[in-house]
Amino acid sequence: MTSTLWFMGRPASGKSTLASRIEADLREREIPVENLDGDEVRKSLHPDLGFTREDRATNNRRTAFISKLLNRNGISVVTGMITPFRESQQKAREIVEPEGEFVLIYVKCSVEECANRDPKNLYQQARQGKIENFTGVNHPFQEPHNPDIVVDTEDQTLAESVEHVRQRLQELQVFDKDVQQNYNFELDSSEEQDIKDRLSELGHID
Repeated sequence: MTSTLWFMGRPASGKSTLASRIEADLREREIPVENLDGDEVRKSLHPDLGFTREDRATNNRRTAFISKLLNRNGISVVTGMITPFRESQQKAREIVEPEGEFVLIYVKCSVEECANRDPKNLYQQARQGKIENFTGVNHPFQEPHNPDIVVDTEDQTLAESVEHVRQRLQELQVFDKDVQQNYNFELDSSEEQDIKDRLSELGHID
């Protein structure tokens, strides 16, 4: 089964960086994958949307639908989306799961640390009133109730965070299930007898 790895968290928490690293891992394993970067998706496909609660929900639904279509066609997905509301987190799962495995990965990082590492100074601008509906400052953020994976990028280095996600994906057997399903070495009695007969003809067994 193909999978959608949905990295969610506050702005500047490290979602996109982690998604890119995991994407690279999957490509090394020759797993077909697409990275639906949240900023690029919004810019290229959803330029009509703003940042109200309703527009954010629409953005998440549309991205989940694209992920579903890719999963249906044998392509896994990694995406980094803020996804600040629990109803959108659940809706994304419901949209994807008929066609692929949905893995919600919460990239956990405090508002203070995100603001400190923010390369675009968006937190500062939001606090100055220059940006409306900015998650964590003047717009709410709801931590997920039951994420499949939690990675704390505030306490862990990037390398440690990447390794943690890798290990959890392995523990959950994400991307390994197809291998287990496709390689079934059990033989029925007829197949066993055919092999024995052939080996006997070749003189390998009596």
